[in-house]
Amino acid sequence: MGWGRSKNAARPLLILLFTVLPAVYPVAWAAEYPRRIAIAPFAILGPQEEIRQTVDILPRLISSRLMALAGADVLLLSPADKPAGDAAKKAGQTLLLNGSVAKLGAGYSIDVTVSDLSTGQTAGAFFVAAATVDEIILRLGDLASDISEKIFGVKTAVRPPPVLPAGQRQEPLGAAPAQPASAGARADVPLPAPVTAPVPDSPTAAAVPRDSKEEWVPSSLKKIAESGKIADELHGVVSGDMDPEGNGEVIAYGRKGIHLYRVSGAELLPKARITKGLPGHILNVEAVDIDGDGAKEILVTGIDGDTLRSAVLKKSGETYGTVADRLPFFLVLLPDWKGKKVVAGQQQGNDIPFHGKFYVMSWDGKTLRMAEALPADTLRAPLSSGILGLSSARFGEEWKWIYTDENDNLRVLDAGGNTEYKTRAKYGWSGDPFEWGLYMPRVGKTRYYVRNAARVSRGPGGKLLVLVPAAEEGFLKMEFSSKTTRLVLLRWDGGEFVELAGTPKGDHIYSGADFPSSSGLERGGKMVASVIEKPDGVLKGGMSRLVLFRVE
Repeated sequence: MGWGRSKNAARPLLILLFTVLPAVYPVAWAAEYPRRIAIAPFAILGPQEEIRQTVDILPRLISSRLMALAGADVLLLSPADKPAGDAAKKAGQTLLLNGSVAKLGAGYSIDVTVSDLSTGQTAGAFFVAAATVDEIILRLGDLASDISEKIFGVKTAVRPPPVLPAGQRQEPLGAAPAQPASAGARADVPLPAPVTAPVPDSPTAAAVPRDSKEEWVPSSLKKIAESGKIADELHGVVSGDMDPEGNGEVIAYGRKGIHLYRVSGAELLPKARITKGLPGHILNVEAVDIDGDGAKEILVTGIDGDTLRSAVLKKSGETYGTVADRLPFFLVLLPDWKGKKVVAGQQQGNDIPFHGKFYVMSWDGKTLRMAEALPADTLRAPLSSGILGLSSARFGEEWKWIYTDENDNLRVLDAGGNTEYKTRAKYGWSGDPFEWGLYMPRVGKTRYYVRNAARVSRGPGGKLLVLVPAAEEGFLKMEFSSKTTRLVLLRWDGGEFVELAGTPKGDHIYSGADFPSSSGLERGGKMVASVIEKPDGVLKGGMSRLVLFRVE
């Protein structure tokens, strides 16, 4: 019997062998190991050319899934970390994951073993099959779910939606249909796919069922951790790659640098600082997966003199490198627009910093480019003041804008940009001024203030929640940086925002905050805030901290 016949005959036997593997290690899988695992680079068995690029990113993709599903503390090993077991032990990990991809007939086999580093014994072995190269990535969700359940004891009732490779035409589960090209687009040059991702709580995306037996209303923010002093005036914070429990990376930024921290349980631990390759004055930072590889990129917007400049930073191992730069757009993340996360951009103006329509930004594999225009009318107030302070959310069955205007009022706008609701109280933080435009004698250039966007999430019963600093009554904008603020959690209820919980009045300046978990806010959920303790004013040298809260 030749291999041409025997390989097909052997496939049912291979599948049967891997199918019964769970019975081989029943004691180990019942142990529920500590969720500390190192992942070695995957090996390729057989021809390498057609799958090398895909296999190289598998450790990072399975890492993000284990973090999301099981809250695992994951260490990615490099090819230089040899032997892998020694490197993992030295880093304090409990388990080591080794994987391989082999070509079997017309398909592929993805095999994984998890080893207990304390005993050297196999803790579990897992297998999935893929019919094509693209399907290898699609099957990682099943593989990660099995590892989470059998090794860590975390049952996953709903499998995570697959993350498709950049450029693949197949739409993910629950994705909205692609928009037609605009009338002015060239027919022979298709627009790149918009930078979007399904939002779990939108009606077009699958949602994990929640326990609705008890009606819980958030009522207090309890501080559970704070970082050491940071020698910078922090102007905001966003969540990076986080698991549903709020563990993972947070990204804080000041005028000149980015500070990376890790949330681990009730700890805030420093990781690194980025100062090179950034605009001269940072105005905004966002974190979003723009290329579909399962890891968030950092989008930095700022100015160099009178030039608007944005850059894209991509993570490689534990460091970030610039993959796109000198983008003439102010970039913001819309957390929920038509059921998706959308990166929006606005171009540089002449007499004013930002001008023109808001556009969906698309990643073409090398850079961000304009795709279709968003429907908001930017020629009328308040959006004529620019994209600063813009967010979005679903209100009932409609998607609307949430906008912090130049007077620090929080507004709800319809799709066209018309104001439907405006708060009397002052919200947001706008203590970071920058100058723009022509220099006028005795006056100088016009001064503008950075306005941070409110952060949105979903709470009990699917209610819309907004996290934002609230300014003390009676302050003047020009003195905002020296005034105190509170951090408040608002809920959209009865056609207005109602405060549910907040920090007490004090001498703190809350400059920004974010929800670490994107799966919605539940009792005991976390939120992280940037707090200025000493403003970088006349006496130079700001001082700040990051503070972690639990919602009760």
